Amino acid sequence: MVVIDRVKEDFYQRISSDHVLVLVYPDVDSLCACKILQTLFKADNTQYTVVCVSGISQLKTAFTTHHDKVRSVVLINCGGGAKLIELLQPEEHICIFVVDSVRPLELDNVYNKGQVHIVLREGEVLEIPDFDDIYDSDQQAEEDGEEEGEEFFSDEEVEDSVTGGKRRRREGEASYEARRKRHLWRRKREEILYKYSEFNYHSTAASLVLYELAWRLTRDNNELLWLAITGLTEQLLHEKTDREMYVTEMHRMQPHVLRLNRSEEETVSAINTMKINFVEELRLDLYRHWTIYDSLCNSCYTACKFKVWSLKGHKNLLEFLADMGLPLVQCKQRFSAMDVQFRENFRSWIDRSAAKFGLDNMAYGSFSAQIGYKIKLSAADMLLSTTALIENPEKSTEEAFLQALDALSWSNVTKILAGIETAKLQQAAIKTHVRNFIDTHQVVCTGPFVYAYVEEGTPNMKYFSRPLTLCKLARFLREAWISSNKRARDYPFILSAPVDLEKGTCLVAGVPCQTEETRRSEFRKAFTQAADRTQANASFDCFDNCVFEMQMEDRGKFFDALTALCTV
Repeated sequence: MVVIDRVKEDFYQRISSDHVLVLVYPDVDSLCACKILQTLFKADNTQYTVVCVSGISQLKTAFTTHHDKVRSVVLINCGGGAKLIELLQPEEHICIFVVDSVRPLELDNVYNKGQVHIVLREGEVLEIPDFDDIYDSDQQAEEDGEEEGEEFFSDEEVEDSVTGGKRRRREGEASYEARRKRHLWRRKREEILYKYSEFNYHSTAASLVLYELAWRLTRDNNELLWLAITGLTEQLLHEKTDREMYVTEMHRMQPHVLRLNRSEEETVSAINTMKINFVEELRLDLYRHWTIYDSLCNSCYTACKFKVWSLKGHKNLLEFLADMGLPLVQCKQRFSAMDVQFRENFRSWIDRSAAKFGLDNMAYGSFSAQIGYKIKLSAADMLLSTTALIENPEKSTEEAFLQALDALSWSNVTKILAGIETAKLQQAAIKTHVRNFIDTHQVVCTGPFVYAYVEEGTPNMKYFSRPLTLCKLARFLREAWISSNKRARDYPFILSAPVDLEKGTCLVAGVPCQTEETRRSEFRKAFTQAADRTQANASFDCFDNCVFEMQMEDRGKFFDALTALCTV
């Protein structure tokens, strides 16, 4: 087993002298981790190639294209769940380093003794089965016996033998006992593997692992710290981690924030110096760059609390603004253009009125950043801007990936602002679709789960052909459905949208039920079994375990099979 938790000595110092191939999954945490690694490589004049890979097929293609030029390959949030040696068949001199937050990891990667290395944060422990419980020297003999037609015991025969039942075997007692033990070992192995792979979840963000690498190399700064904070924020807001784990990671980040951001009394404020501060961030999307009214109407938390798609809900929203003492004319102009007294008092007023209108969880701990007198961004703003750039429907995946990667640098403020404007359009489109789903009663509860379809020809359908935006719509729609049906809290939500009309394919995404605090899901296992039962033409190529692609003509029988499977 080659697991690296000394990232400086066993990871970075081994790859920094070679040409490195970096394969990156297109989400915010992955891009932040890639940007940190890029910064370190540039400081050391290390040659590298960055390639965006959305799925297993793209991973194999990218490796095949570039493997002859490199000796080290770094996989960021991709490939940890695939059998990399079998998939890529790398030459002996190539080492593969996996920095992946997705769990569970493929055990063949974890226990590979030469070419595959799992990179972890220092002190992190993998929850994996023991080697002897999964790999055994007699396993090959057992497989050879099966090929030769050797008879194995049924479960009933094994139970009888364990309780003392005696049988005469032609091979003799010694062979009989050896085969019985192998069969028992195999059954135990299957149970262990089932429990190990039953749930999908996320561990430490890749950006946090690589930020700690920069810190141990004494090359960390506020820009790299901000990237780590953005990656951590993605895990919270995209429901990859629970609130308790997020708070724990926040406490780990706080000493770095204090160390790199001394108070103004201790240092001279510079115009081009980034400052990071702890803030209680409101659950209002982009309100500093939008209008208060639009932010309240289009943010998932407040829109679902007020049910703004109904006349009564909209009336309650207006009462909320009146209770705060905010004139509607002020709320409908850009936040930065509001009168100073309203802008400065907005936060205290919303805290005063929130509880009265049932907004009990209106804020959460986060960070904000600002360079001199330039725009002030919260970590959530940065997340939304980058996500919008990654999934810009007007650009190809590769072009959108590179643009989002560039926008993570504060020297490209114009690109960050462009991402914010795109995020507004996406957020408004999501809210409009949620309202349409609710008004037309398109959400279906089958018993074990709730699902809905984005129909062909729907306005702004282009936004939902990408996995991150489709999952965001699914989370918003789940919250809206729960606001009217409290029992729906216990059901996972599945959403499907067309992705390629010419090929007749659709994207299917699942989000866990609201009561699942540990953020563990069984979607990949359930989706795979339902597709196998119906022989549906489905592709589980994506590295996101909650997303896959299938033919739209198979969608009906797939959901029927999934209902039957989950009901058992």
